[in-house]
This record gives sequence, structure tokens and C-alpha cells, in this order.
Amino acid sequence: MFLLYLRFYLGSLLALFGFYLTGHYLLALPFPTPATLIQLALGAGLGVGLGAVYHRLWPLPPPGIGRVVRLFVLLPPAFMLGIGLMLLFQAQVALYLVVPLLAWLTPDYGPKNGPTPERPSRS
Repeated sequence: MFLLYLRFYLGSLLALFGFYLTGHYLLALPFPTPATLIQLALGAGLGVGLGAVYHRLWPLPPPGIGRVVRLFVLLPPAFMLGIGLMLLFQAQVALYLVVPLLAWLTPDYGPKNGPTPERPSRS
């Protein structure tokens, strides 16, 4: 299980680092410094950790209103953690968006509660 979360974390970091590098070359944004990359790694780690812990406390329900309620309960603390990190480190990165996004996406890599609904076959 830990390896799935680690793989997701590393893949997310690769996507975020690529996004910031692409922004530099295509939009003439400032080149990401090592401090920026560390801030991204910390924010991504906090988001993945929050999602994993939250998944332990309240596993991902089947699709429906339960997921919507769970999302609205998860997002406020994730946004506050992201904003707190941004203020603490005076970050120039979107940690207030990175933390909730990864906290929201992480539970999909956790253990499944039951069988997933099958898609109807196209015949």
C-alpha cells in the first residue's frame, strides 16, 4: 500500500515540476528555484498524507451523494493547510491548490471498499 502512495506522490511531483518548467519556457514565468521545488514537494507530500489519513478515517464511498459530502468535509482543512504552508514559507507556488487537489485524488489509490460498478458492455 505504501508503494502505491509513494508512486502516486512521485508521479504528482513529476507532473508539478513539469508544469512549472513548461510555464517557464512557454509563458516566460520565473525559472523554478530549488526552494520552489522543495515547497512543491512539501505541499504534495502534505496533500498525499492528508488524503491517505482521511481515507483511513472515512473510506471513499461508492459514487453518489456520499462522495460529495465527503469532498466538502475534506476541502476546508486541506485549503487551510495549503494557505498556512504558503504563508509560513512565503511560497510563490500554488500550495493552496496543490494540497487539496492531491488530498482529493489520493484516496483512489487506497484499498477499495467493495466491487466497483461495472460499465455496461457496448454491443
